[in-house]
Amino acid sequence: MINRRGFLGLAAAGVLTFGNGVKAVENGRVLRTISYNVLAFRGYPNTNATRARIVECLGRHPEMTAKALAAFSPDIVTLQEGPSEAVVAQFAKALDMRYAYFPGGWKGDQTYPGGFPGAIVTRFEIEEAQNRPSAGTPHEEALFTRHLGRAKLATPFGPLHVVSTHFHAHEQETRMREAAAITDLIATLRESGSALVQGDLNHRPEDPEYGLWVKAGLIDIGKAKGIGDQPTAPSVRPLKRIDYIWSTPELAKKAQRAAVLDKPPFVPESTDPASYALSDHLPVMAEFLMQA
Repeated sequence: MINRRGFLGLAAAGVLTFGNGVKAVENGRVLRTISYNVLAFRGYPNTNATRARIVECLGRHPEMTAKALAAFSPDIVTLQEGPSEAVVAQFAKALDMRYAYFPGGWKGDQTYPGGFPGAIVTRFEIEEAQNRPSAGTPHEEALFTRHLGRAKLATPFGPLHVVSTHFHAHEQETRMREAAAITDLIATLRESGSALVQGDLNHRPEDPEYGLWVKAGLIDIGKAKGIGDQPTAPSVRPLKRIDYIWSTPELAKKAQRAAVLDKPPFVPESTDPASYALSDHLPVMAEFLMQA
Protein backbone atom coordinates (compact mmCIF):
# COMPACT_ATOMS: atom_id res chain seq x y z
CA MET A 1 0.00 0.00 0.00
CA ILE A 2 1.06 3.61 -0.31
CA ASN A 3 0.12 4.96 3.07
CA ARG A 4 1.91 7.34 5.38
CA ARG A 5 3.75 4.63 7.29
CA GLY A 6 5.02 3.10 4.06
CA PHE A 7 6.05 6.47 2.72
CA LEU A 8 8.07 7.33 5.78
CA GLY A 9 9.76 3.94 5.79
CA LEU A 10 10.82 4.37 2.18
CA ALA A 11 11.88 7.92 2.85
CA ALA A 12 14.11 6.83 5.70
CA ALA A 13 15.67 4.12 3.54
CA GLY A 14 16.77 6.56 0.85
CA VAL A 15 17.79 5.07 -2.48
CA LEU A 16 16.89 1.39 -2.45
CA THR A 17 18.81 -1.39 -4.16
CA PHE A 18 17.75 -4.99 -4.58
CA GLY A 19 20.78 -7.06 -5.52
CA ASN A 20 21.49 -8.63 -8.87
CA GLY A 21 18.22 -10.42 -9.60
CA VAL A 22 19.31 -13.79 -8.16
CA LYS A 23 15.78 -14.88 -7.38
CA ALA A 24 14.65 -13.95 -10.86
CA VAL A 25 16.67 -16.64 -12.55
CA GLU A 26 15.80 -19.52 -10.22
CA ASN A 27 18.78 -21.57 -11.39
CA GLY A 28 18.45 -20.24 -14.90
CA ARG A 29 15.01 -21.66 -15.55
CA VAL A 30 12.49 -18.83 -15.30
CA LEU A 31 12.12 -15.61 -17.30
CA ARG A 32 9.81 -12.94 -15.87
CA THR A 33 8.90 -9.78 -17.71
CA ILE A 34 6.73 -6.81 -16.72
CA SER A 35 5.24 -3.98 -18.77
CA TYR A 36 4.21 -0.83 -16.92
CA ASN A 37 2.98 2.60 -17.96
CA VAL A 38 4.41 4.55 -15.02
CA LEU A 39 2.85 8.00 -15.65
CA ALA A 40 6.34 9.50 -15.30
CA PHE A 41 6.36 8.31 -11.65
CA ARG A 42 3.80 10.96 -10.69
CA GLY A 43 1.35 8.89 -8.66
CA TYR A 44 -2.41 8.67 -9.25
CA PRO A 45 -4.93 10.09 -8.63
CA ASN A 46 -3.71 13.54 -7.66
CA THR A 47 -6.67 14.85 -5.66
CA ASN A 48 -7.21 17.04 -2.65
CA ALA A 49 -7.14 13.90 -0.50
CA THR A 50 -3.90 12.49 -1.93
CA ARG A 51 -1.93 15.57 -2.96
CA ALA A 52 -0.01 16.18 0.26
CA ARG A 53 1.21 12.61 0.33
CA ILE A 54 2.21 12.68 -3.34
CA VAL A 55 4.23 15.85 -2.80
CA GLU A 56 5.84 14.36 0.29
CA CYS A 57 7.60 11.57 -1.59
CA LEU A 58 7.36 12.52 -5.26
CA GLY A 59 11.13 12.38 -5.72
CA ARG A 60 11.26 8.87 -4.29
CA HIS A 61 8.65 7.37 -6.61
CA PRO A 62 11.28 5.73 -8.86
CA GLU A 63 12.74 3.79 -5.93
CA MET A 64 9.30 3.02 -4.53
CA THR A 65 8.20 1.64 -7.88
CA ALA A 66 11.41 -0.37 -8.17
CA LYS A 67 10.86 -1.83 -4.71
CA ALA A 68 7.28 -2.82 -5.56
CA LEU A 69 8.33 -4.50 -8.82
CA ALA A 70 11.38 -6.17 -7.29
CA ALA A 71 9.03 -8.27 -5.16
CA PHE A 72 8.18 -10.15 -8.38
CA SER A 73 11.84 -10.75 -9.32
CA PRO A 74 11.58 -9.51 -12.91
CA ASP A 75 14.31 -10.00 -15.47
CA ILE A 76 12.87 -7.35 -17.80
CA VAL A 77 10.74 -4.28 -17.13
CA THR A 78 9.50 -2.13 -19.99
CA LEU A 79 8.33 1.38 -19.16
CA GLN A 80 5.85 3.52 -21.04
CA GLU A 81 5.18 7.18 -20.37
CA GLY A 82 8.52 7.39 -18.69
CA PRO A 83 10.28 10.38 -17.14
CA SER A 84 13.65 11.83 -18.15
CA GLU A 85 16.57 9.53 -18.83
CA ALA A 86 18.21 10.61 -15.58
CA VAL A 87 15.19 9.38 -13.61
CA VAL A 88 15.02 6.13 -15.58
CA ALA A 89 18.69 5.62 -14.70
CA GLN A 90 17.76 6.14 -11.04
CA PHE A 91 15.01 3.52 -11.36
CA ALA A 92 17.34 1.04 -13.09
CA LYS A 93 20.03 1.58 -10.46
CA ALA A 94 17.54 0.78 -7.72
CA LEU A 95 16.92 -2.57 -9.44
CA ASP A 96 20.64 -3.09 -10.16
CA MET A 97 19.78 -3.38 -13.85
CA ARG A 98 20.86 -2.00 -17.19
CA TYR A 99 18.58 0.11 -19.36
CA ALA A 100 17.97 1.38 -22.87
CA TYR A 101 16.12 4.70 -23.15
CA PHE A 102 13.84 5.73 -26.01
CA PRO A 103 12.87 9.41 -26.40
CA GLY A 104 9.35 9.93 -27.66
CA GLY A 105 8.56 11.36 -31.06
CA TRP A 106 6.52 14.15 -29.47
CA LYS A 107 8.73 16.42 -27.38
CA GLY A 108 6.05 17.38 -24.88
CA ASP A 109 4.49 20.49 -23.41
CA GLN A 110 4.09 22.12 -20.02
CA THR A 111 1.90 19.29 -18.75
CA TYR A 112 4.08 16.52 -20.20
CA PRO A 113 7.64 17.88 -20.43
CA GLY A 114 9.70 15.53 -22.55
CA GLY A 115 6.65 13.86 -24.04
CA PHE A 116 6.13 10.12 -23.51
CA PRO A 117 9.50 8.34 -23.62
CA GLY A 118 9.99 4.66 -22.88
CA ALA A 119 12.66 2.29 -21.65
CA ILE A 120 13.70 -1.34 -21.46
CA VAL A 121 15.25 -2.15 -18.08
CA THR A 122 16.87 -5.55 -17.65
CA ARG A 123 19.38 -7.61 -15.73
CA PHE A 124 20.62 -9.07 -19.04
CA GLU A 125 23.37 -7.65 -21.19
CA ILE A 126 21.97 -5.29 -23.84
CA GLU A 127 23.80 -6.21 -27.03
CA GLU A 128 22.15 -3.52 -29.11
CA ALA A 129 19.32 -1.01 -28.81
CA GLN A 130 17.53 1.20 -31.30
CA ASN A 131 15.03 4.05 -31.06
CA ARG A 132 12.14 3.97 -33.55
CA PRO A 133 13.30 0.75 -35.23
CA SER A 134 11.71 -0.29 -38.51
CA ALA A 135 11.79 -3.21 -40.91
CA GLY A 136 13.19 -0.92 -43.60
CA THR A 137 12.03 2.61 -44.41
CA PRO A 138 12.09 5.02 -41.43
CA HIS A 139 8.70 5.67 -39.84
CA GLU A 140 6.64 8.71 -40.67
CA GLU A 141 6.63 11.37 -37.96
CA ALA A 142 2.92 10.71 -37.35
CA LEU A 143 3.74 7.22 -36.06
CA PHE A 144 5.08 6.41 -32.61
CA THR A 145 4.71 9.92 -31.25
CA ARG A 146 4.83 8.32 -27.80
CA HIS A 147 7.64 5.80 -28.21
CA LEU A 148 8.96 2.72 -29.95
CA GLY A 149 12.23 1.07 -29.01
CA ARG A 150 13.88 -2.29 -29.24
CA ALA A 151 16.76 -4.09 -27.57
CA LYS A 152 18.53 -7.33 -28.29
CA LEU A 153 19.34 -9.06 -25.01
CA ALA A 154 21.94 -11.75 -24.35
CA THR A 155 20.15 -14.20 -22.05
CA PRO A 156 21.11 -17.64 -20.74
CA PHE A 157 18.42 -18.95 -23.08
CA GLY A 158 19.85 -17.34 -26.20
CA PRO A 159 19.24 -13.98 -27.89
CA LEU A 160 15.94 -12.30 -27.07
CA HIS A 161 14.45 -9.30 -28.86
CA VAL A 162 12.30 -6.98 -26.74
CA VAL A 163 10.16 -4.27 -28.31
CA SER A 164 8.63 -1.63 -26.06
CA THR A 165 5.97 0.73 -27.38
CA HIS A 166 3.19 3.13 -26.51
CA PHE A 167 0.51 3.64 -29.14
CA HIS A 168 -1.48 6.74 -30.00
CA ALA A 169 -4.29 7.30 -27.52
CA HIS A 170 -6.93 8.82 -29.81
CA GLU A 171 -6.46 7.83 -33.46
CA GLN A 172 -7.37 4.26 -34.39
CA GLU A 173 -6.01 4.59 -37.93
CA THR A 174 -2.64 5.61 -36.51
CA ARG A 175 -2.67 2.66 -34.11
CA MET A 176 -3.44 0.30 -37.00
CA ARG A 177 -0.41 1.59 -38.88
CA GLU A 178 1.74 1.38 -35.76
CA ALA A 179 0.72 -2.24 -35.20
CA ALA A 180 1.39 -3.13 -38.84
CA ALA A 181 4.85 -1.52 -38.66
CA ILE A 182 5.76 -3.52 -35.56
CA THR A 183 4.55 -6.83 -36.98
CA ASP A 184 6.78 -6.18 -40.00
CA LEU A 185 9.66 -5.46 -37.62
CA ILE A 186 9.03 -8.65 -35.64
CA ALA A 187 9.07 -10.71 -38.84
CA THR A 188 12.63 -9.45 -39.38
CA LEU A 189 13.77 -9.87 -35.78
CA ARG A 190 12.52 -13.45 -35.57
CA GLU A 191 15.26 -14.50 -37.95
CA SER A 192 17.75 -14.15 -35.09
CA GLY A 193 15.80 -14.98 -31.93
CA SER A 194 12.49 -15.00 -30.10
CA ALA A 195 10.71 -11.72 -29.55
CA LEU A 196 8.47 -9.96 -27.05
CA VAL A 197 6.29 -6.91 -27.73
CA GLN A 198 5.24 -5.08 -24.58
CA GLY A 199 3.45 -1.86 -23.93
CA ASP A 200 0.45 0.38 -23.60
CA LEU A 201 -1.24 -0.26 -26.94
CA ASN A 202 -4.32 1.89 -26.24
CA HIS A 203 -6.68 -0.63 -27.80
CA ARG A 204 -8.94 -3.32 -26.38
CA PRO A 205 -9.07 -6.98 -27.38
CA GLU A 206 -12.26 -6.40 -29.38
CA ASP A 207 -10.71 -3.60 -31.47
CA PRO A 208 -9.39 -4.11 -35.02
CA GLU A 209 -5.81 -3.40 -33.96
CA TYR A 210 -5.82 -6.57 -31.87
CA GLY A 211 -6.57 -8.64 -34.93
CA LEU A 212 -3.39 -7.45 -36.63
CA TRP A 213 -1.25 -9.01 -33.91
CA VAL A 214 -3.15 -12.28 -34.16
CA LYS A 215 -2.91 -12.31 -37.96
CA ALA A 216 0.85 -11.86 -37.67
CA GLY A 217 1.06 -15.00 -35.54
CA LEU A 218 1.89 -13.31 -32.25
CA ILE A 219 0.46 -14.69 -29.01
CA ASP A 220 -1.28 -12.58 -26.39
CA ILE A 221 0.30 -14.09 -23.27
CA GLY A 222 -2.29 -12.52 -21.00
CA LYS A 223 -5.15 -14.17 -22.84
CA ALA A 224 -3.26 -17.46 -23.19
CA LYS A 225 -2.47 -17.63 -19.48
CA GLY A 226 -5.56 -16.45 -17.72
CA ILE A 227 -5.75 -12.66 -17.66
CA GLY A 228 -8.68 -12.77 -20.03
CA ASP A 229 -10.26 -9.35 -20.32
CA GLN A 230 -9.12 -8.14 -16.89
CA PRO A 231 -8.75 -4.35 -17.25
CA THR A 232 -5.42 -2.64 -16.82
CA ALA A 233 -6.45 1.04 -16.79
CA PRO A 234 -7.12 3.21 -15.00
CA SER A 235 -5.66 1.83 -11.79
CA VAL A 236 -8.60 3.23 -9.82
CA ARG A 237 -11.78 1.42 -10.89
CA PRO A 238 -10.16 -0.05 -14.03
CA LEU A 239 -12.35 -0.23 -17.12
CA LYS A 240 -10.28 -1.40 -20.09
CA ARG A 241 -7.53 -3.82 -21.00
CA ILE A 242 -5.00 -1.88 -23.07
CA ASP A 243 -1.63 -3.08 -21.72
CA TYR A 244 -0.14 -6.22 -23.24
CA ILE A 245 2.71 -8.68 -23.50
CA TRP A 246 2.83 -10.42 -26.90
CA SER A 247 5.37 -13.04 -27.91
CA THR A 248 6.45 -15.09 -30.87
CA PRO A 249 4.93 -18.61 -30.86
CA GLU A 250 8.04 -20.59 -29.90
CA LEU A 251 8.45 -18.45 -26.78
CA ALA A 252 4.72 -18.51 -26.02
CA LYS A 253 4.89 -22.31 -25.72
CA LYS A 254 7.07 -21.79 -22.66
CA ALA A 255 4.68 -19.36 -20.93
CA GLN A 256 3.62 -20.52 -17.48
CA ARG A 257 1.47 -17.72 -16.15
CA ALA A 258 0.45 -14.11 -16.56
CA ALA A 259 -1.02 -11.58 -14.18
CA VAL A 260 -2.29 -8.06 -13.82
CA LEU A 261 -0.62 -6.68 -10.69
CA ASP A 262 -3.68 -5.18 -9.05
CA LYS A 263 -2.80 -4.98 -5.37
CA PRO A 264 -1.33 -2.05 -3.39
CA PRO A 265 0.86 -0.15 -4.12
CA PHE A 266 -0.26 -0.52 -7.74
CA VAL A 267 -3.74 0.45 -6.56
CA PRO A 268 -4.65 2.68 -3.61
CA GLU A 269 -5.15 1.15 -0.20
CA SER A 270 -8.92 0.83 0.10
CA THR A 271 -9.06 1.76 3.78
CA ASP A 272 -6.96 4.92 3.46
CA PRO A 273 -8.57 7.87 1.63
CA ALA A 274 -5.19 9.60 1.28
CA SER A 275 -3.58 6.55 -0.34
CA TYR A 276 -2.85 6.53 -4.05
CA ALA A 277 -1.52 4.24 -6.77
CA LEU A 278 1.96 4.40 -8.26
CA SER A 279 0.47 5.09 -11.72
CA ASP A 280 -2.82 5.36 -13.57
CA HIS A 281 -2.14 1.95 -15.20
CA LEU A 282 -1.61 -1.48 -13.69
CA PRO A 283 1.52 -3.49 -14.51
CA VAL A 284 1.16 -6.72 -16.49
CA MET A 285 3.54 -9.62 -15.97
CA ALA A 286 4.36 -12.85 -17.81
CA GLU A 287 6.48 -15.78 -16.73
CA PHE A 288 8.19 -18.32 -19.00
CA LEU A 289 9.78 -21.65 -18.06
CA MET A 290 12.83 -21.60 -20.27
CA GLN A 291 14.54 -24.85 -19.22
CA ALA A 292 13.22 -28.12 -17.85
